[in-house]
Amino acid sequence: MVLASVLAEWLGPVWGALIVSLPVSAGPAYVFMALEHDAAFVAGAALNGFAANAATGLFLIVYAHLAAGRDRTATLVPAILAWLTAAIPISAVAWTPLTAFLLNAVVYGAGAFSTRHVVRATLVRSAVIVRPRPLDLLARATIVALFVSALLALSSALGPARTGVIAAYPVTMTSAFVILHRRIGGVAMARLSSVAIRGVFGFGLTLLTLHLMVQPFGAAIALTTALLVSLIYSAGLLVLQPRPVRQEPSIITR
Repeated sequence: MVLASVLAEWLGPVWGALIVSLPVSAGPAYVFMALEHDAAFVAGAALNGFAANAATGLFLIVYAHLAAGRDRTATLVPAILAWLTAAIPISAVAWTPLTAFLLNAVVYGAGAFSTRHVVRATLVRSAVIVRPRPLDLLARATIVALFVSALLALSSALGPARTGVIAAYPVTMTSAFVILHRRIGGVAMARLSSVAIRGVFGFGLTLLTLHLMVQPFGAAIALTTALLVSLIYSAGLLVLQPRPVRQEPSIITR
């Protein structure tokens, strides 16, 4: 998770969006979940996580539309509230692969359409390269470790449906956004989150793959295949991603 967030900072909005869209926190959560529970539990959690992935789409849509004109708190709080507003009713529905797919298709299709102007926006090259501080890296790793640990400790009491929904919360993305918004600015964060809308749809397909494969093929094959789906999808999205025109920064005197 630390490596993913550092690369996201160094490589720019497009690469950063695709990196934070990978199953950096949910992946380990499902690996440990497979060690502690049977295949039926993992399949149920993955299906509900796939449905809850639509809530992450709303998180990113709100963030993409607000980031350019607001500070990180005024952007992140509404995005988190949007996730909660969607996730709570999602956790109460009995989903099928088809209905969960349709929900994701509608949310991410609307998100891609509504943020298409942000993806193609002109970016000004930053004149300052800010390196991540060790304390930031430690904080990110600690947040994700505590999240995964708490989720696994409570998974038996929560059941597969609620466990899957909670596991879908974008904890890596949230912790990275807290740091990145301050460092690269709202305009770049708007582009990063709009590109991430395209990338996180692939994370949903990862969970769908896990749901469909874990019972007939076992956890090892299902988890490996799901990871490959995520990597292939992100690589394809990177190839197809339009490149924005960059402008050199103006010289500012102090």
